[in-house]
Amino acid sequence: MCGYEKEFLDALRRRSLEAVCLGGGYYLRLGGGLLAKAAFICKGGYAGGLRLTVINRDTGPVDSVEIHFWELPKNTGKRDHACEEDISLCVHRPMPDMNALAGRALKYLELFRDTNGSKIIIRKG
Repeated sequence: MCGYEKEFLDALRRRSLEAVCLGGGYYLRLGGGLLAKAAFICKGGYAGGLRLTVINRDTGPVDSVEIHFWELPKNTGKRDHACEEDISLCVHRPMPDMNALAGRALKYLELFRDTNGSKIIIRKG
């Protein structure tokens, strides 16, 4: 796992009862036969955001949204890649705040609560 994936999974696990990483995607149970899939969007060799897709187990995809990293606050103290031995070759690319990313993702997923009043299996962090 790269730094993004590990930090995002940690942020999800702090907020979610069920966050599973399988094959580069993250899956969350939403209740009522709905699942959510989260996957990083890669452009130009770097992750540029997160795509969230809500999936109905019977009928397939329900809705999808992309959260771009430029919409999030930056963690200026962290870098998004491992630096080479020669520090002059490193390009500083601030890592997005994975807690903010997880918070926005869960805020979107809250829209898909069961209408019969049952709880979504996500707790706020």
